[in-house]
Amino acid sequence: MLSSSPSVHNRVLAIIDNCVNLEHLKQVHANLIALGLGSTPFFVFKLIRCCTIRLGDIWYARHLFDKFTEPNVYMYNAVISSYTKVSDHGSAVVLYRDMIRENRSKPNQFIFSIVLKSWPEVLKSYGTDLVHAQVVKMGYSGDQAVQTAILDAYSRYTADICIARKVFDEMSDRSVLLWTSMISGYARTGQLENAALLFDEMPKEIRDTPSWNSIISGCAQNGFFSEAVEFFRRMVADERTGRGNKPNQGTFVSVLSALGNSGMLALGKSIHGCIYRNTISFDLFVSNGLIDMYGKCGSFKCSRTVFDTCLEKNLTSWNSLINCYALHGRTHEAISCFQDMQKEGKVKPDAVTFIGLLSACAHGEYVTEGYGYFDMMIKEYEVEPEIEHYGCLIDMLCRSGRFQEAMEILKGMRTPPDEVIWGSLLHGCKIHRGTSLAKLAIEKLIEIDPKNGGYKAMLANLYGEMGCWDSAQKIRAAMSEGSDYKALGCSWIEVENQVHKFHSVDKSHRRVEDIYAILGCLVDTSKLQFASFHAVELLAL
Repeated sequence: MLSSSPSVHNRVLAIIDNCVNLEHLKQVHANLIALGLGSTPFFVFKLIRCCTIRLGDIWYARHLFDKFTEPNVYMYNAVISSYTKVSDHGSAVVLYRDMIRENRSKPNQFIFSIVLKSWPEVLKSYGTDLVHAQVVKMGYSGDQAVQTAILDAYSRYTADICIARKVFDEMSDRSVLLWTSMISGYARTGQLENAALLFDEMPKEIRDTPSWNSIISGCAQNGFFSEAVEFFRRMVADERTGRGNKPNQGTFVSVLSALGNSGMLALGKSIHGCIYRNTISFDLFVSNGLIDMYGKCGSFKCSRTVFDTCLEKNLTSWNSLINCYALHGRTHEAISCFQDMQKEGKVKPDAVTFIGLLSACAHGEYVTEGYGYFDMMIKEYEVEPEIEHYGCLIDMLCRSGRFQEAMEILKGMRTPPDEVIWGSLLHGCKIHRGTSLAKLAIEKLIEIDPKNGGYKAMLANLYGEMGCWDSAQKIRAAMSEGSDYKALGCSWIEVENQVHKFHSVDKSHRRVEDIYAILGCLVDTSKLQFASFHAVELLAL
């Protein structure tokens, strides 16, 4: 029989593996049918895998699957996996549900690991619970890959993170993947304190580079930039002792993001040198991280040098440079960079590109150019305006004192204006002394965040400027009696590659007494020479 012939078997597999397009695959399928092998499960599975992985044609893969009368778990695995990869979670869930309901095949550990990525997306409240129950029923609760998938599924949402921790604590044999998954879950839901505590509890001997990356990237993504840098320092210190793990591209990308957002240029340059010394390949992720870091720190020459030396540039490379120019108000450079991108013609601008352009136009009050880029975004590149684009446009108009146009755009928005929109309007009113419109903006900000004492304080000050002292006094009295919060002012300084952060009325620094002594010297001009001599040395200790 042909199906049992090793030569035919190997020949068919070789032909399927060499398929380069769908027409070629269809010819192979037709020949298999002619040879009487069209219903052989293994060959059908290989055809489906070729469709999903090599050709990326999910539709034809599903066609092959539906034509097969008794698909096995491997065929289900291939199709469900392809749906998950393109985020078609609904189709993945329906196909898995039909498999269970019709009892056509029993799920294995591989399919559980895949469907656990889709069920929480479709049924957020109890999707993971359903699959978890089936895992226990089928006897796969001890499989490490399935355990990791369960933890990851529960930890996607803050409401389920406690369940994820309970599952983690009940596991007797915890691999490094489980520890890393739980730490990443805490970081994903913004619980950085718990993530850091769990990382410190993790046995040092099983820590690997991905586990370090999970805590470093978690800190960077949640705005804990100094903490991200500190964990990186610990990782490097451990590596130098010979018992640690070497940083990789992912590590450097995360720490560069933290350094760029905290403005630590000196340390950023040291990290750049560290990348060279560790012979880390300059892939696009690392190069884009360096462009972003240098640009956010204001070192445009270094940022442009890295950009120009990139052998390959993608959209993120261009966006990083444009947005860094915009961040520092370098409108001309941002527009010039965009024009260079258009001339090169290799990448197409997206929504992020136009946010950077419009922000640059707002900083430079390039109103005509801003309107032009907004129209270009919609008409030429078919990018649907989002609230960030409207925010930049309104900010640009308000900075230029064109409040009537700003209000017309605000009224025509498809989504309700957020704090950024009203904040932009308020900022323009402060520049051009537009008190009546400023009052409206502050009132809207208070509606959005009624517990924000900062907004109420601004309204009280505005009433004072308008001479409405009774109204100002009522607001201040209500603030003193209520439980409003006010974001504390914050500043930081980098000394000897160490960031020192200070909040308003903050006395938590370990050298606070010496710092206030120096401030006292600055007040007393007769001691000014002493203060200038010791001020920089003080924080370096």
